[in-house]
Amino acid sequence: MDSPTLVVPPSGAVTAHCLRLRPGDRLMPSLKQAAAVILARIPRDKCGSAFVITCVGSLKDATLRLANASRAGGDANEGNDIKRYANKRFEIVSLTGTFSRDDGCHVHISLADAEGRTLGGHLIDGVVFTTCELVLGTAEGVQFNREMDDETGYNELEVRQIIPASDDKWRRLTIALLVFAAMGIATRSR
Repeated sequence: MDSPTLVVPPSGAVTAHCLRLRPGDRLMPSLKQAAAVILARIPRDKCGSAFVITCVGSLKDATLRLANASRAGGDANEGNDIKRYANKRFEIVSLTGTFSRDDGCHVHISLADAEGRTLGGHLIDGVVFTTCELVLGTAEGVQFNREMDDETGYNELEVRQIIPASDDKWRRLTIALLVFAAMGIATRSR
């Protein structure tokens, strides 16, 4: 059985946007606000995606949705174990995620405690302890959307290429590439 054809839309330049959160700032609302401000500065026909490039810092309170969350074929709350770690200090050892213009996001975090043990999951929220130094990125020509995926039961990432209406050269090139791809797929299936 042939593997499905993976569609990877081309993108343009990546731009870094640097910021720092201060003690007491709430991490998730701050991330969403930063992504919204960054995307509001960029014309819709140029970019519709933001993502975490890197992050270091610390939290004094964290709320995570742990692994095994699943809505497909079961109870909507089955496996959605949301756990709050109140008044505990953690180092942020990893933060990764995507943001779209429609306020959709998907963010995961890994944290280390005072003993060096790590835990991680889907970030619900957290409170900055000393600092949170963030670099968010945007990719020109890429649009992130969140759409319901019947297989998972969640709104999942849909990546689309943005083709500026005024750029006929790129529109023609994209159409040509799609035609060649379709011809290749048709030839492979014979």
